[in-house]
Parts: sequence; C-alpha cells; structure tokens
Amino acid sequence: MRLARLLLGTLGISLQRELSFRTDLIVRVLLTLLTAAGTVGTLAAVYARVHTLAGWTYGEAVTVLGMFVMVNGLLQALVEPNLEWFAGKVRGGALDDILLKPAPAAFLASLATSRPFALIDVVIGGGITAVGLTRSGASVTPATATACVVLVAVGVVVAWALRFVLASMSFWAGGLELTVLFSAPWQLGRYPTDVYGGRLRLVLTYVVPVAFVSTRPARALAHGASFRTLAAAVAVATGAVAVALGVWRAGLRRYTSATS
Repeated sequence: MRLARLLLGTLGISLQRELSFRTDLIVRVLLTLLTAAGTVGTLAAVYARVHTLAGWTYGEAVTVLGMFVMVNGLLQALVEPNLEWFAGKVRGGALDDILLKPAPAAFLASLATSRPFALIDVVIGGGITAVGLTRSGASVTPATATACVVLVAVGVVVAWALRFVLASMSFWAGGLELTVLFSAPWQLGRYPTDVYGGRLRLVLTYVVPVAFVSTRPARALAHGASFRTLAAAVAVATGAVAVALGVWRAGLRRYTSATS
C-alpha cells in the first residue's frame, strides 16, 4: 500500500507539471494515432490478399496491436522516464539522492518519475482492442478477461524486469547504452509473434517478452487460457523480478557515489 501511495503521488505531481505543456498532450495523441494507423494500414494491406496469417485473422491481429499500444503506454508513462537517464546517473555518481531516500531504492530508480500524458496511449490501445474484438467476432467472458489481465500484468512485470536489468548493466559498463537491445525487438510486438520464424519467435517469447505483452493476452481474451498457463506465467514474472533485484543489488555493491 505504501508503494501504491508513492506511485499515485508521483503521478499526481507529474500530471501537474505536464499540464503546463498541454500542446505535448495533443502531439502525443497525434503521434500514437498516426503510428497505430500505419500499423493497421499495413495489416489491412496484408489481409487484403490472405484470410489468415499464421492462424490469425485481421480482427485478431488488430487486437494484438491494441494490447501492444496499451502496455507500451504503461511502460512509457511509468518506467522509461526513469531508466532512460539511468546510465548517466551511475557515471556521474548521482544515485545518492535515490539511495538516501526512505523508500525502496529499486522502486525509486525505476518508477519515481512518470509521464502521465503517455497514459493516453492506454486509452487509445483499449479502443483499438475493442475494434479488433468486434472485427474478429470474439465473445469476451469474465474468465477470458481475467486471463487477459493476468497475462498483461505478467508482460508488464517481465518487460520492466528486463529493462531494469539492462539499465543496471551500467554499474559494470557505464559508457554502454543497451537500450537498443530492448527497444528494437520490442517494436515487433505490434504483430502476432506467430508470424515470425522459429528462432525469432523464441526470442520474442523468452528473451524480449513481447509475446506476453500482446500476442498471448490477445489470444487469452478471445479464447481463454488454462490455469496451468497462467500459473506458469506468474512464476516467470516472479523469477524475472528476483533476477532484476539480484542484478540491482550486485550492481550497488560496485557503485561509487559522488560523495565517496
């Protein structure tokens, strides 16, 4: 509950700051809509020649896109504002202000700053998902909706953990920017991962977990998911958090602050 209050307080303060730049909100919405429209246009061009692609209909593929936009909006709002400058803070010894505050340092390092305007993407993604479900004719039930929510939560957690691990690598190599290792394959989550080749599909499922972010939640929303699948997903998320915190603590033992 304490961390939830901290997160809500951070969102409130950040929202007040960003409301003074309302043009940014308009630009943000336009960019998200244009990007989503480009992807939908690409899908429409492909499905004009085929009925299904790797077993996915047009409506189901649009649902995957909607899921991706939603989760990407969450990460851009809550995680990226903190970790994109993380390596610079490590190089300059500027983590002191985070480590000395009376709150979990890992939380502050990855979630203390936010961009509330990016949450608009969550709303847009929800709309795209609704359109995709309508086009596919899927019938959403409480069970399938619950399975989808669980898998989306798992995807967010695993994506955060991977991004946090890459940022923590700056404790060992301060001049190395590893963001590209995450951001480049991340964009492939706009499409069902089943359309990719075997090895790439494995990477997008178990290394950069975009399958959990968009493809699997979309399938669960339309067709449901077994309890075994959900339990395995939760176990993967728990393990990812443990690994991320372990790397963070190991990195802190190497950290030299600006005052030492």
